[in-house]
Amino acid sequence: MEKRNIPKDFPVVILAAGEGSRLRKGGNHLPKPLVPLLGLTLLERALLTWKTAGVRRFYVVVGWEGKRVAAHAQELAKRHGLDLEVVENPRWQEGNGTSVLAVKDRTPAPFFVSMVDHVFEPSLVEGFVQQVKDKKSTIIAVDPRVTQVFDLADATKVRLEEDRVVDIGKEILPYHAVDMGLFFCGPEIFQALEKAKKEGDGSLTGGVKKLAAQGKMCAVKLEEGFWTDVDTPEGLEYAQKGLLTCVARSQDEGWISRHFNRHLSRWITARLASTSITPNLVTLLAFALAVAAGCLFALGKLGTTILAALLVQAASVVDGCDGELARIKFMVTPWGAWWDTLLDRYADSAIVLGITWEYSHGHGEAWPWIFGLLSFLAFAMASYAKKEHALRFGHPLPRDAGDKLTRRDLRLFAISVGGLLNRPFPTMVALAAMSHLWIGWMLWRKRKG
Repeated sequence: MEKRNIPKDFPVVILAAGEGSRLRKGGNHLPKPLVPLLGLTLLERALLTWKTAGVRRFYVVVGWEGKRVAAHAQELAKRHGLDLEVVENPRWQEGNGTSVLAVKDRTPAPFFVSMVDHVFEPSLVEGFVQQVKDKKSTIIAVDPRVTQVFDLADATKVRLEEDRVVDIGKEILPYHAVDMGLFFCGPEIFQALEKAKKEGDGSLTGGVKKLAAQGKMCAVKLEEGFWTDVDTPEGLEYAQKGLLTCVARSQDEGWISRHFNRHLSRWITARLASTSITPNLVTLLAFALAVAAGCLFALGKLGTTILAALLVQAASVVDGCDGELARIKFMVTPWGAWWDTLLDRYADSAIVLGITWEYSHGHGEAWPWIFGLLSFLAFAMASYAKKEHALRFGHPLPRDAGDKLTRRDLRLFAISVGGLLNRPFPTMVALAAMSHLWIGWMLWRKRKG
């Protein structure tokens, strides 16, 4: 994944000092930063989210169960190669603003601040970083989609005048947005927090309120992407559902993937996330299912053909899990994407070979193999044509009905249905013809300009 170009001296301060008593009411006795969410602790997820956004220097402020959280932070730093410093806040019970003050002598402003219990879709944090990196004032990220906020009653509301914060608090009326727990802080934040602390408010909100009163607090509206605050067991469940939805969301997927496969793949991915199974292993499993389906098609019996048809669709579903798992656990690599693409082509070849082998034995002539070869070329070229077009012309082919009808998810689904009807070969040939026609149409249309 391409890393954004941001100044290296802009670190992020992760506030991880709170007790998290409401989250522990669900029977969870771990410190909040160590609570698992889809295979990663909340602290690990926060660190990797900011790493994805391009940040390279981290301060983790600890308080309750400080030694335990600090040890986990240091282990994560070693595992992921992070430049990380743990900062102890002995006054953590006085409010989360004291955790920001704890880094006053450790890092020069400006710097980012994020809460360990706020979960973000990575693209949202990347967008925030890009919008504020050249700013000089203290900035808070706000979400104007207030009706979509989980547990709005407990959320911190923000009143705005254009891009300036005029008031902030849980009980203010009227309000225009909700505090997202993302900040870009200039040096003025320390003075504001100290002043608020002297007046009995040790929260970060108290400091923000002081800056707002001075006209020195700006806001950036983030209106796309998933985020949530994890304060309760219900909030943790909501975060899991939201993250699974956003990692499975893609403009470049077909009808079957979106409306059928994803409902199953998300369920599988949620269970794989808490295991040591890697995305590359899931890719290999999807390939094995497709190869098994090809072998069963080749046997030519009704029972094995039906089983092969079911395995084809199972392979299609599992093929979506590797990408979901990679994104949900920050394990996306160019090698993994390449591995997935290559095995998809080999898997398609195994299915075509098995179907053609069985049909040729029943007809005893060469023509089934000619149609089998044409089918293999159609399925391979449909994918190749799309990628080559994007590479050569700098933009993808139109996502029209023809594009959707030649996608792998629909192709495997149709072959599965054809197998259940004991007609896999005619189904395969019809799909191949449709792919060749679509490629020809795209070539003609591009040639005509």
